[in-house]
Amino acid sequence: MVNLGYLLMDQTKVLKSQLKHALEKQQLTVTQWAVIAALARADGPKTAAQLAQELEMDKPTVSGVVRRLLKKKLIQEHPKPADKRAREILLTELGSSTYQQCAKIADQTIAHFLSPLSPEQQQQLSAILTILEGEQNHDENISPR
Repeated sequence: MVNLGYLLMDQTKVLKSQLKHALEKQQLTVTQWAVIAALARADGPKTAAQLAQELEMDKPTVSGVVRRLLKKKLIQEHPKPADKRAREILLTELGSSTYQQCAKIADQTIAHFLSPLSPEQQQQLSAILTILEGEQNHDENISPR
Protein backbone atom coordinates (compact mmCIF):
# COMPACT_ATOMS: atom_id res chain seq x y z
CA MET A 1 0.00 0.00 0.00
CA VAL A 2 1.28 3.47 -0.88
CA ASN A 3 2.04 5.77 2.05
CA LEU A 4 -0.77 8.30 2.59
CA GLY A 5 1.67 11.03 3.61
CA TYR A 6 3.58 10.57 0.37
CA LEU A 7 0.36 10.74 -1.67
CA LEU A 8 -0.73 13.95 0.05
CA MET A 9 2.66 15.61 -0.43
CA ASP A 10 2.92 14.42 -4.04
CA GLN A 11 -0.52 15.70 -5.03
CA THR A 12 0.14 18.98 -3.22
CA LYS A 13 3.27 19.41 -5.37
CA VAL A 14 1.28 18.62 -8.53
CA LEU A 15 -1.42 21.17 -7.67
CA LYS A 16 1.16 23.80 -6.69
CA SER A 17 2.99 23.25 -9.99
CA GLN A 18 -0.24 23.62 -11.97
CA LEU A 19 -1.12 26.78 -10.05
CA LYS A 20 2.40 28.15 -10.57
CA HIS A 21 2.08 27.63 -14.31
CA ALA A 22 -1.39 29.24 -14.44
CA LEU A 23 -0.32 32.29 -12.39
CA GLU A 24 2.77 32.89 -14.53
CA LYS A 25 0.43 34.28 -17.18
CA GLN A 26 -0.40 37.05 -14.69
CA GLN A 27 3.32 37.49 -13.85
CA LEU A 28 2.75 36.27 -10.28
CA THR A 29 4.42 33.57 -8.25
CA VAL A 30 2.47 31.26 -5.95
CA THR A 31 4.02 33.06 -2.96
CA GLN A 32 2.97 36.47 -4.30
CA TRP A 33 -0.52 35.08 -4.89
CA ALA A 34 -0.65 33.83 -1.28
CA VAL A 35 0.16 37.33 0.02
CA ILE A 36 -2.37 39.00 -2.29
CA ALA A 37 -5.05 36.48 -1.31
CA ALA A 38 -4.34 36.99 2.40
CA LEU A 39 -4.66 40.76 1.99
CA ALA A 40 -7.88 40.35 -0.02
CA ARG A 41 -9.40 38.17 2.74
CA ALA A 42 -8.31 40.55 5.51
CA ASP A 43 -10.73 43.02 7.03
CA GLY A 44 -8.04 45.69 7.15
CA PRO A 45 -4.35 46.34 6.56
CA LYS A 46 -1.76 43.81 7.72
CA THR A 47 1.88 44.13 8.64
CA ALA A 48 4.55 41.96 7.05
CA ALA A 49 4.95 40.18 10.40
CA GLN A 50 1.23 39.38 10.50
CA LEU A 51 1.36 38.07 6.93
CA ALA A 52 4.42 35.94 7.74
CA GLN A 53 2.67 34.41 10.73
CA GLU A 54 -0.63 33.84 8.93
CA LEU A 55 1.02 32.29 5.86
CA GLU A 56 3.64 30.41 7.88
CA MET A 57 6.49 32.05 5.96
CA ASP A 58 9.63 33.61 7.32
CA LYS A 59 9.79 37.39 7.58
CA PRO A 60 12.60 37.88 5.03
CA THR A 61 10.58 35.95 2.41
CA VAL A 62 7.49 38.07 3.06
CA SER A 63 9.56 41.26 2.99
CA GLY A 64 10.95 40.31 -0.43
CA VAL A 65 7.47 39.50 -1.74
CA VAL A 66 6.17 42.83 -0.41
CA ARG A 67 8.97 44.71 -2.21
CA ARG A 68 8.16 42.98 -5.49
CA LEU A 69 4.41 43.57 -5.11
CA LEU A 70 5.08 47.25 -4.34
CA LYS A 71 7.09 47.53 -7.59
CA LYS A 72 4.17 45.98 -9.47
CA LYS A 73 1.84 48.51 -7.78
CA LEU A 74 -0.37 45.68 -6.48
CA ILE A 75 -0.04 46.77 -2.85
CA GLN A 76 0.67 49.93 -0.94
CA GLU A 77 2.08 50.46 2.52
CA HIS A 78 1.84 53.18 5.12
CA PRO A 79 3.36 53.68 8.56
CA LYS A 80 1.26 52.04 11.26
CA PRO A 81 -0.20 54.82 13.45
CA ALA A 82 0.54 53.04 16.74
CA ASP A 83 4.08 51.98 15.75
CA LYS A 84 5.89 54.09 13.17
CA ARG A 85 8.49 51.32 12.63
CA ALA A 86 5.81 48.92 11.37
CA ARG A 87 4.23 49.35 7.95
CA GLU A 88 0.61 48.52 7.17
CA ILE A 89 0.09 46.78 3.84
CA LEU A 90 -3.07 46.73 1.76
CA LEU A 91 -4.10 46.04 -1.83
CA THR A 92 -4.28 48.82 -4.39
CA GLU A 93 -7.15 48.94 -6.90
CA LEU A 94 -4.87 47.14 -9.35
CA GLY A 95 -4.09 44.58 -6.64
CA SER A 96 -7.79 44.02 -5.98
CA SER A 97 -8.56 43.49 -9.66
CA THR A 98 -5.52 41.20 -9.98
CA TYR A 99 -6.82 39.24 -7.00
CA GLN A 100 -10.22 38.83 -8.71
CA GLN A 101 -8.59 37.61 -11.94
CA CYS A 102 -6.23 35.25 -10.14
CA ALA A 103 -8.98 33.88 -7.90
CA LYS A 104 -10.80 32.77 -11.07
CA ILE A 105 -7.58 31.25 -12.40
CA ALA A 106 -7.01 29.43 -9.11
CA ASP A 107 -10.61 28.15 -9.06
CA GLN A 108 -10.25 26.88 -12.64
CA THR A 109 -6.91 25.24 -11.84
CA ILE A 110 -8.34 23.50 -8.78
CA ALA A 111 -11.45 22.41 -10.70
CA HIS A 112 -9.21 20.88 -13.37
CA PHE A 113 -7.04 19.20 -10.72
CA LEU A 114 -10.11 17.69 -9.02
CA SER A 115 -11.89 16.76 -12.27
CA PRO A 116 -11.08 13.03 -11.99
CA LEU A 117 -13.24 12.97 -8.84
CA SER A 118 -17.02 12.94 -8.91
CA PRO A 119 -18.81 15.92 -7.31
CA GLU A 120 -19.59 13.69 -4.31
CA GLN A 121 -15.94 12.69 -3.96
CA GLN A 122 -14.90 16.35 -4.18
CA GLN A 123 -17.32 17.20 -1.37
CA GLN A 124 -16.00 14.30 0.71
CA LEU A 125 -12.40 15.38 0.16
CA SER A 126 -13.26 18.95 1.12
CA ALA A 127 -15.06 17.78 4.26
CA ILE A 128 -12.16 15.53 5.29
CA LEU A 129 -9.54 18.24 4.71
CA THR A 130 -11.67 20.74 6.65
CA ILE A 131 -11.80 18.34 9.59
CA LEU A 132 -8.03 17.85 9.47
CA GLU A 133 -7.43 21.59 9.21
CA GLY A 134 -9.65 22.22 12.22
CA GLU A 135 -7.83 19.58 14.24
CA GLN A 136 -4.41 20.91 13.28
CA ASN A 137 -5.44 24.47 14.21
CA HIS A 138 -6.86 23.18 17.48
CA ASP A 139 -3.62 21.27 18.24
CA GLU A 140 -1.53 24.38 17.47
CA ASN A 141 -3.62 26.44 19.89
CA ILE A 142 -3.13 24.03 22.80
CA SER A 143 0.47 22.94 22.16
CA PRO A 144 3.31 24.84 23.79
CA ARG A 145 5.50 26.58 21.22
